[in-house]
Amino acid sequence: MSRLVNKSVLILLGLVCLLGAASSKPHEELTKDHVTELANECKAETGASDEDVKQMMDHEEAEGHEGKCLRACVMKKFQIMDESGKLNKEHAVEMIKAMSKHDAEKEDAPAEVVDKCEAIEAPEDHCDAAVAYESCLYEQMKEHGLELEEH
Repeated sequence: MSRLVNKSVLILLGLVCLLGAASSKPHEELTKDHVTELANECKAETGASDEDVKQMMDHEEAEGHEGKCLRACVMKKFQIMDESGKLNKEHAVEMIKAMSKHDAEKEDAPAEVVDKCEAIEAPEDHCDAAVAYESCLYEQMKEHGLELEEH
């Protein structure tokens, strides 16, 4: 289970990096430092600790609710999750396309992955929903044979 969680957090950070680059100003280079900066903004908004930020950046499972909320906040800042706590289909599909190895035979797979995850009964709590979406995206990518690119 912890391996699944670690992959889920990796997906979240991939989402953040890829979509952050797409939504940032063209002259801004998105770096791990930039992601950390945004995570620290979310830390202040969610009451998360420095340890929660470290766990997210180190691809570790969130130990508490604040750590989950930190992830939800970051997902919202990059429009992966909308303000109602739902998965943003357009951005999630683009993220999966960018994160997975290109395979022409699997061109429709990213949209299928997101369709499945968009349809899950996500918890009402946005913090728990963020974790549910991460897990779903990872499982569906695996099920569709999409391999993560090493970045």
